Amino acid sequence: MTTHQRGDKVSGVGDGVTAQQAAAVLRKVLDDRTDLDRDEYGDNKRLLFALQLHQGIDDIHAVAVDSLTDGGQDHGCDLVYIDPDSEKLIIAQGFESPKSSLAEPKVWKATALNESVAWLLSGKPEDLPARLKPAGEAVRQALQDGRIKEAQFWFVHNQLETANARAELDATVRMATRVLQQAYPDSAPERVIGLEVGVPTLYRWYKGSRSPILVTDEITLTVDDCFELSSGKWSAVCTAVDTAWLQNLYWEHNGTEENRLFSANVRGFVGVKGKKGAINSAIRKTVQEQPANLFVLNNGVTALTQGVEVGEPGPDGRRVITLQGLSIVNGAQTTGAVSDETLRRQTEAGQLLIRFVVCDDPSLVSEVIRTTNRQLATLPADFRSNDRTQLRLIKEFQQLGDIAYDGGRRTDPSDIAVAPPANRVVATTAAKALAAFHGDPYIAYNEPGRIWSDDGLYASLFGDHTTARHVLFCYGLHRAVEQAKTEYAVRCRNDPDLKGNPRKVHDFLQHRGAVPVVVDAVAACMDTLLGRGTRDPFTLGFSRQPMLPKVIKHWHQVLKPIVPFLPHLAPALQRGGSKGASEHDRAKAVEDARTNFAGMVESLSEQDHTKTVFDIFRQNLGEKAD
Repeated sequence: MTTHQRGDKVSGVGDGVTAQQAAAVLRKVLDDRTDLDRDEYGDNKRLLFALQLHQGIDDIHAVAVDSLTDGGQDHGCDLVYIDPDSEKLIIAQGFESPKSSLAEPKVWKATALNESVAWLLSGKPEDLPARLKPAGEAVRQALQDGRIKEAQFWFVHNQLETANARAELDATVRMATRVLQQAYPDSAPERVIGLEVGVPTLYRWYKGSRSPILVTDEITLTVDDCFELSSGKWSAVCTAVDTAWLQNLYWEHNGTEENRLFSANVRGFVGVKGKKGAINSAIRKTVQEQPANLFVLNNGVTALTQGVEVGEPGPDGRRVITLQGLSIVNGAQTTGAVSDETLRRQTEAGQLLIRFVVCDDPSLVSEVIRTTNRQLATLPADFRSNDRTQLRLIKEFQQLGDIAYDGGRRTDPSDIAVAPPANRVVATTAAKALAAFHGDPYIAYNEPGRIWSDDGLYASLFGDHTTARHVLFCYGLHRAVEQAKTEYAVRCRNDPDLKGNPRKVHDFLQHRGAVPVVVDAVAACMDTLLGRGTRDPFTLGFSRQPMLPKVIKHWHQVLKPIVPFLPHLAPALQRGGSKGASEHDRAKAVEDARTNFAGMVESLSEQDHTKTVFDIFRQNLGEKAD
């Protein structure tokens, strides 16, 4: 990547694009993301956009509900994001300058991030401000349980990137590494990094979402021989390469936080430690102990390139292959393992099979990325996307009123930066809603990947008994609870002195995992809401042609009279939400809170106003009012 320096300021982003041009592109892209123009998001539009791009998040609004911490007493921390699937923690501070001209960002903002990280990682839980307490509790529980393998600290802004800000982030990394190793000696993250996301970096991320190849250099290699194949939409060259060639590529292009060499790979390199690193550790051992056998013991590497040219054989019979850019789409684990620091001085190199693929069809490129990444299921929903039930549900949703249900298939990288349609149902969020509604809020929040990877659990939620109408029913409830959580957050932000039961409701809803607990509790009240028993909850769904906004509105009306009782569900979070608790203790805590809450709602059902609300709900389900 080429950059131009003016003092400490980075004025270019590479490929002949100036920072001013990049900033203009990003302003246009962000202007088009009207879905992020919500009062509750405040000035964090760019921060959420950056998170969505970097993590490939389909449902950024569901993430925002739990992750945003910006507001009064946030102590310089605007976002705390925990991804249970990738085992990654991101703590971020954002800054949006109102000026259109580019300059250095306010470095004190990066300093504030250092302070907030210290608060979250080493401060006493009881000393954390109310705004950060739920996030702090979630972070510490995840660290104690060994569920964080990588911690990242971001400073996101709309200005140039500077050495001063970088120095502050480096200081944050050093402090956090020390604190984590001391506080969690047996479960500290394997990797801790700081990342400044100014105009240059965010532009590269955006560009990367439009094209899967970020390493655009011309790359050459000399091989003993190769063979070429082609079809209507693609061409490929297959050969064997020395591990030393891969090592050089890795350390030249992947020694940063951006993982540019793996830009088209769905997960990047996961390391050689822990459960997910077991395969990679075995690869490294093969290189150390029997490099001559690596070719037959490893599946090899698949890489996308924008162009490939094979030269004629030289005097020694060898050929030179010239590549125009490169992204390893399958084989990130192999590449990272053979490039381990411990192998740098090894003189005997092994060889690996590699295929270089040229393809201009975006849909086929996405298919290549998806189908060549089935060894480590970091996003298990990907591998149910061709499931018979998911394909049927996609058709059923279309028949309901052209509702866009993705069926577990991730958004194409080229579309991730575009505002989603209003009538969209994201399968990963729908799966959490189903799990919570049908009695397992713990799985819904803490282990959502299990819904897709555990055959028994998946079949219990997504089977012949599951209809699009019922999925929409549960999904709408989940969204309505998220909406209530947001409303109380805004209410408290506007009135910091909020007291009484409204404050208690706010404090409960701000806890991580509160949304699925509420969905589960409302499901326990269905007999009261319906005025009758329910033999099969999977038959429940709104009548007529239910559009998503209307479904959310139906549930919002039901929630209004019962929201004051939500604080009584707190024991389900305090004793049932911790992975450290036994499965029996979690189940009992949730069941006791659920039963208590259902009793309160039943006692409320005879009041005239509440009875009217419940009657309307029954009519919307096609039920007769009492």
